[in-house]
Amino acid sequence: MMHFLIFILSTTIAFSSSLANKPIELMIDPKSPDEDLVKIFQSKYMSMQNGDAGYGSFGPKTTKFWQDICNDDKTYEILYDNSLELKNDKKLKESNMMLDYLINFDKTPQNIIIKSKFLRAQIFYDLSYYVQAVNYFKLILKEDISSEYRKKALFMTAYIYNNNLNMYTDAINYYKTFLNEYKNDELISSVEYELGQINSIVAKIKD
Repeated sequence: MMHFLIFILSTTIAFSSSLANKPIELMIDPKSPDEDLVKIFQSKYMSMQNGDAGYGSFGPKTTKFWQDICNDDKTYEILYDNSLELKNDKKLKESNMMLDYLINFDKTPQNIIIKSKFLRAQIFYDLSYYVQAVNYFKLILKEDISSEYRKKALFMTAYIYNNNLNMYTDAINYYKTFLNEYKNDELISSVEYELGQINSIVAKIKD
């Protein structure tokens, strides 16, 4: 009996550890809630534990707690900050997973979605997945021109085309778009420098 209890305890600890860096709040499907996820949520937010009435059940009280958490913008700010911290700690896989939930969860505020897409693009870049990085940066180009993340995404798109993918025509087009849309920006000098480099490379190729 003792060995069985030790096995159950070790299994529970391992399961909880595997979910330590995951957004439990966003992983629960209210239509078909996973009992283990519900337990972790209840322990985290409701101080519930094994033996408590309703532990593991997604009843009215737990549902209300979950709805309140998911309707609070602070929840998403905290999760984003956690994903940023994971990235800074070089835990890129864990950070990327959390960002995926933030981007695709239907209650995530738009400003968090934009930041999450940008951070995910940075992770792809750090991993040298340049095509994926460009694709994610380009998703942000749909945002309003006043968005700081859009401006940075536009620059990074051109930068990757030039410096990592050697796609000079695409780089020139995106850098020219930057020059047209952000005429007085502090990045203009960097854009002009990059265009000068590209023109030199293209001239050598033609020779």
